[in-house]
Amino acid sequence: SLMMNTAGFPDFIGIKRKKSSYDVIGIEVKKNGWLDGEEREKGRFLLDKKIFSKILIAKKGKKRGEIEYINFKEKYE
Repeated sequence: SLMMNTAGFPDFIGIKRKKSSYDVIGIEVKKNGWLDGEEREKGRFLLDKKIFSKILIAKKGKKRGEIEYINFKEKYE
């Protein structure tokens, strides 16, 4: 399931069903894959407070139409 956030961070929210619970994943779309300081701060807050289990940054891939996903934690922590 995918929901769109009309303003702010993250751009999309994905919900992945597990056996007895759900993973809530934030997805931020950035052409180059880089977040500004305010977005990094919001991302850390949302992960620290366990509002999201994961935040992914979607960016343009090398091939036409390709999308690459970067794990926020791996890039900014």
